[in-house]
Amino acid sequence: MTTSTAPRAHGITAPRTLVTVGVFTALYFFFMFAGGMLGIFHPAMMFVGGVISAVLNGIVCMLMVAKTRVMGAYAILGGVVGLLMVATGHYWASALIAVVFGAIADAITRAGGYTRTTANALGYAIFSLWGISPLLPLLLNSDAYLADLSDQMGADYAQSFERVFTLPVIGVWMVVSFILSYGAAVLGMRILRRHFERAGVA
Repeated sequence: MTTSTAPRAHGITAPRTLVTVGVFTALYFFFMFAGGMLGIFHPAMMFVGGVISAVLNGIVCMLMVAKTRVMGAYAILGGVVGLLMVATGHYWASALIAVVFGAIADAITRAGGYTRTTANALGYAIFSLWGISPLLPLLLNSDAYLADLSDQMGADYAQSFERVFTLPVIGVWMVVSFILSYGAAVLGMRILRRHFERAGVA
């Protein structure tokens, strides 16, 4: 079963499209933020939160693609979420990185006509890699990053963070995140076709 391959007649600047993208952006940020909050208990819990948010946002993004089918949806989502991350104290380049990866995801999903599972899953998997960007300061200037983290969360937490987020671990997590996000998007497409299309939501 496949959806219509025709793009929407309206563009990304249409008010209805912007509202739709805004709704899914809010859902995306909520799940991402909620997953990230697990890291308060221990830095390693960020991986648990990352898995949960990747799966839930896979469904969110697949529904967004199905509802909009226009170039620019991912870029806007990335830009808004990236700015919110910066506003909450994360690395300033996160917003720019999220927009770039969003634009790449837009190009991939468009090439697949917004309906091909492989293209949509690949687009989401690549887009999800922007989530590593808040950790870049740890790689660029670890002393300053850990000192700031120690001021905010305490010395014990900062030491645990340093032990958990080593360069090899971050590299492995990028690979795992990509594979997990791809699988989550495939699951999202199946749910979309099995439930949302039948209900007339997508």
